Amino acid sequence: MKPTYHELEFNITCIDTEHMRKDFVAAYLIEHNGRAAFVDTGCYLSVPNLLATLKEKNIEVEAVDHIILTHIHLDHAGGAGELIKHLPNANVLVHERGAQHLIDPSKLRAGVIGVYGELFFKQFLGDLIPIPSNKVVIAKDGDIISLGGRILKFIDTPGHARHHLCIWDEQSRGIFSGDTLGVSYREFDTEQGVLIFPPTTPVQFDPQVWIGTVNKLLMLKPKFAYLTHFNRIEFTKESADMLNQHINGFVAIAKKSADEESRHKVIKDSLLKYLLNIATQHGVELDEQQQIKLFKGDLEICAQGLGVWLDKEAQK
Repeated sequence: MKPTYHELEFNITCIDTEHMRKDFVAAYLIEHNGRAAFVDTGCYLSVPNLLATLKEKNIEVEAVDHIILTHIHLDHAGGAGELIKHLPNANVLVHERGAQHLIDPSKLRAGVIGVYGELFFKQFLGDLIPIPSNKVVIAKDGDIISLGGRILKFIDTPGHARHHLCIWDEQSRGIFSGDTLGVSYREFDTEQGVLIFPPTTPVQFDPQVWIGTVNKLLMLKPKFAYLTHFNRIEFTKESADMLNQHINGFVAIAKKSADEESRHKVIKDSLLKYLLNIATQHGVELDEQQQIKLFKGDLEICAQGLGVWLDKEAQK
């Protein structure tokens, strides 16, 4: 197969995992002094693209030292169990809250199938392979690894999920951010820059914690964010302000819809209206149907996450 990837500076490659659609879910490959590491994997069905990228770039599987997972949502980590089978020298680095779910993914599998059904799981995620416990390494806040002498630092970054880590790469002054620094699709880039919004995925969305995490990461003075959704962006104070603004905007929609009889539908419809509005303000020239098609992959899961958050707030 011919993989699709984008060669970036600092020996970083953004790989299109082609999960659901093109330009939607990225994995990253970092190379340094003959050693390599993946950051996130996409799902089980994405693994052939990752292996094909290694082959295309003439990187031996034995040269890959690490699979680094920002968190264990399946569009980020679902391929790790299959990928590790092909990388004899690699380990899997993950947040301590996620480690056991990689070793025994039965609860992850059951949760996804419970929400989306067996057909969706098989068609879009494929499978979920357990990872041997001796291959799983817990990464904690402040931990550092060396990739051929290149220092990568782990940062605990709750808000999107409590099992979320970001990785600080001093060489590029970039943050491999998973979902913590938002979603930003290249189709929405304009002269104003990038459009960023929060993926409020269930079940651990916490808006105030998330805003605190964003502000903490900004103190690193990063130049880039390497987003899973999608590709590298420049990340500035304005980027952080935009993300925080829309976290609050999504929360306002949820609160306004809390007592609606068809709450989920109202939240979902309101989110679409909100996203179309901010896209217009951002100068996006795609027609409305094109925008709806691009936002579609996020609307359902964002609405679900806001609903779960409302239920938790009601129990306080």
